Amino acid sequence: MWTTQNRTWERGLVAECEAFLTGHFALYLGQQSRLVPPWAWLNTLAHGSEDDITALATGNPQPPGPTSPATALWHEALAFLAHELMGQVTRRGLPLGNSSARRWYPSSSSWPGDGCRCLRNPASSSPEC
Repeated sequence: MWTTQNRTWERGLVAECEAFLTGHFALYLGQQSRLVPPWAWLNTLAHGSEDDITALATGNPQPPGPTSPATALWHEALAFLAHELMGQVTRRGLPLGNSSARRWYPSSSSWPGDGCRCLRNPASSSPEC
């Protein structure tokens, strides 16, 4: 039998999944007064919309509302990474909107190196970029 408590838990789970899949996971965790693990900050670059990433790369790197010094530093780092990602996308002519630009990784330890390899799409027999 489903109780009100279960429904509240379900709504919370749905909100958490939505935040993760839309690239707003770190913000969601912060709003819930939960610890934000380092990997969660990169969620915007992995799952954020093209508008989110572009705004981060070209706009104010500070998050809305009051923040801690650590949060401000993470946002500055994300702004830098988003700017680098947009630079790579522009130089290679890759479309960011369909996430194909996020399937590449540096081919050497020199980030962001000149070499770039594409990750193979499992549904395709060849790389997409």
